[in-house]
Parts: sequence; structure tokens; C-alpha cells
Amino acid sequence: MTVEVVDEGRNGGRTAGPTNDLHSSAMAADATPADHMRSDANSPSPRRILPGLAAFTVSRKASPVAADPLLQHDASPSMRNVKLSFWQRHFTRPVDLELEKEGSPQKRRFVFSSRGAIFTGIIMLLLLLGVVAAAVAVTMHARYEEAHEPSPIRAALDDNFPDPALWHFDGTYYAFATNNAAGILQRPNNSSSYDYGVSNIQIATSQNFINWTLLNSTHDPLPHTGDWVAQGLTKGPPRIPRANVWAPDVIRRPSDKKFVMYYSANRVNATAPGGPHPPTHCIGAAVSASDSPAGPYKAENDTLACPIDQGGAIDPGAFKDEDGTLYVVYKVDGNNIGHGGVCGNTKAPIMPTPLMLQKMKADGVTTDGAPVQIMDRKAQDGPLVEAPALVRSKDGIYFLFFSSGCTRAPSYDIKYATSKNINGPYTRADSPLLRTGDFGLLAPGSASVHDDGADGYNMVFHARVQAPQGRIRAMFTTKLIFKGHTVTMASDTQKDD
Repeated sequence: MTVEVVDEGRNGGRTAGPTNDLHSSAMAADATPADHMRSDANSPSPRRILPGLAAFTVSRKASPVAADPLLQHDASPSMRNVKLSFWQRHFTRPVDLELEKEGSPQKRRFVFSSRGAIFTGIIMLLLLLGVVAAAVAVTMHARYEEAHEPSPIRAALDDNFPDPALWHFDGTYYAFATNNAAGILQRPNNSSSYDYGVSNIQIATSQNFINWTLLNSTHDPLPHTGDWVAQGLTKGPPRIPRANVWAPDVIRRPSDKKFVMYYSANRVNATAPGGPHPPTHCIGAAVSASDSPAGPYKAENDTLACPIDQGGAIDPGAFKDEDGTLYVVYKVDGNNIGHGGVCGNTKAPIMPTPLMLQKMKADGVTTDGAPVQIMDRKAQDGPLVEAPALVRSKDGIYFLFFSSGCTRAPSYDIKYATSKNINGPYTRADSPLLRTGDFGLLAPGSASVHDDGADGYNMVFHARVQAPQGRIRAMFTTKLIFKGHTVTMASDTQKDD
């Protein structure tokens, strides 16, 4: 410590000289008067020491004022040697200041108010806002595209035209359907005033697959059914043919270019299953009297498929393979002997409703061997699978279209499965092609596919709509594009790759 000794001379001047340390000051304080006198005699500039103040004289170089230790804790020797990690420096604070002064970086804790936490939170918030903004932009773009792109679905007929089948011949599209009294829900009290059941089979035509004309009953393609079919009219109202013909389809046989029609109808004298089930249906065939698909057709007097003990057979679909071989696919109507529930088959034990493939001889009316099962219902199908339709793509893949659910309920849909072999096995697509809600449709089903005359494919199907006659099944159309094992729908303006 530096001590300054002050002396005031005769001239009022001030002289000062530093001592070496406190020890020197102490020695000066302990000196005797004689010692002082000797010192004065030997000193060129005599000094005077004020008694009692020798150790507390003012230094020429003032000592620095000591800083507040609370403000200087990071400068402590122990903390100057402590290295904090990035996490500790920016995301934590000391648990206790005294502990930190001891040099313990582990004794720190995370705090949300730290600079690192605040900065990270801001970054995460900005990223989240960016993701949300991108999602909103994608959704808005999709809605815009959906609103401005033409729908692949087109309404064709607003009459009751169930289970339509499609054929294209000589520039004209033909559609055949179940009788117009079948399957109408919520009929009005005046239902007898409508022209129900006059035709066994309905027919409509179009030149462009857009505008359709429903022909009247004088153009019934099948004015007379086979002898195996129930005849006459029901008691009504409305009075309709007991034949109750369903789901016709046509094919042109290579042998003589005649058309063959397949249909299902009530079997005469068949034992009715009773309860909510309709009379048992079987499948028969008829051959055109001309080379026109419009007919009329002359019915064969025997059935093609009639497994009465399994519930009967319905929904025939005609198919000609690349080698000219003819086939018929159909459904065994197992739910017709079911134990109740939706479509008669959701209460245990659940009855099978297999889809069968029947090879035909060249005449198209004679079976060739036993039928082969190519599909059956699964739990996700509900009470049944039905309405099979078979087509072969340009890539040689067989597409089996079918419906599941119940035709009287929103569960009805259109599905498909594919195979490289006509006999299967068939692999189902991951999701239905059409179901309730798609394009505003209700219970779409019972599809039929045929070429469009220009190296493409078209499809017709029915869906529920409200009409004066009740909740009918109107016909809709779409274009199909096949790619590998996938099929998609397209509008009239889209082209197949």
C-alpha cells in the first residue's frame, strides 16, 4: 500500500514523498523525537508527520474502488475457468448465484425466458405458420381445380333404369336395363298411374354417349322369356310381369355375328325362400333374330345357371376373350336365403355370394364345363358382392368390376379387382372406384364396361336419385382409363395415354 506523507513549508508549499509500504508508515509513527530531528537534519526537504495520521495519508495514486461482488460474479477466479456449453449458455440459468460462483455449470436449469428458448420458439412458430400456409394453398388449389375441371360423371337418364349394360355397334351406343318397376324405394300412393313393367327389358340409344333416348315398350328386346320363367302379371298395384327380369347383357358371338342376350328372371315353380326375400332368380339366354343388338331376341327354353339351393343366380355379364372364347360371369344369390338384416344377409350365419365364371361354347348358349368361382364377399363388403363385369385391358390385364354393400342403402359401391389370368386369382384394388358421396352420387353400382369405338372404354352404372316415382336408380356414364392394374375415370375431354 502506498502512503503519502505531506509537509507544509514555510512558503505554504506542499511536499510529498512516497513511502514503500505500511511498514514504513508504522515505523514513522513509532519513531522518537530525536529520531525525527536526525531525519530532519539529514533531509534536504524537511517533512512533518502529523501524529496519528501517518498510516492514513492520501496516496498520490488513488486505489480503485472495489466493485459490487454481485455484479462481478462472472469475473471471479473460479468462474473464469468454467466453460459453459452452448445449451448452458443460451438456454439455462444458474439455480443459485452462490453455487455458480463456486464454478458448477451443472447446477443450472432450463428456463423458457432464456434467449435460446425464445429464439427457438420464434423459429418453430414461423415454420408452423409456413406449413399451415402451404396446406391452405394446396387445399385451395385443389378446390379450385375441382371446381373448374369437368366432372368425369355425366347424368344420362333420369328414369328408373337399373343395372344398365353397354354395347357399341355401328356408331350407336345401346344400353339395356332391368324392368322399370324394379327396386323403386318410397313409391308414392299414385304409383299405379306410372307405366311400370310393360317391358321385360328396357333399351336406350345414343349417337354420342352424351344424349340418350329411352325407347318405349314396343322396342322391348325380349318380348317373350323362356319357358322356365314365371309368366303372367302380379296382382299389383302396380301390375308387373311375374318374370321380373333383371340385369341383362349382350355379346356378339364370332360364329355367325348374331347377338346373345343373357338375363335373370323368376324361375317358375321355384320354392320361394319366404320372408323379405324375392322369388328365386335363374339365368337364361336368348339369341337375336337379326344382326342388330337391339333385337328382338328369341329366348332359350332352358336355364344357363340355376343353383336354387344356393339362392339362385343373377347379374349375368358377357365377355369375349382375345381368342374369341365366350364367358359369362354371374352372382350366386346367397343373400336370397340369408338369415335377415341388411339385404337379408347381415345376421349370422352369413351366406356366401360368390361370383362365378362360366365358359361357353361357340354358340354362346351352351355351357362348356363347370363354372369357376373367382371371388366371394369379405367382411368389408357387407352382405354381398354382385353385378360382375369383366373386361381385358390393352396390357392384357383382366379387370373384374363388381358392387358390394346393399343396393337399397348408401353402402352400395363399385369396386374392381385385377388378374393376369381370366380364372384368377383376382387382387382387389385398395379402394372403391365409386361410392356414395363421390361427385354427389348416392349408392352407385352395377357397372358395365365396353369399348367406345375409338380404342377407349366407357362405363355405365346406376345411382339413386329422387324422382316423382320415388327413389329410382337412374343411369350415369363415364370414361375409363386403364394403366397397369389401375383404372381411373376421366371426363369426355381427357384422353387415354
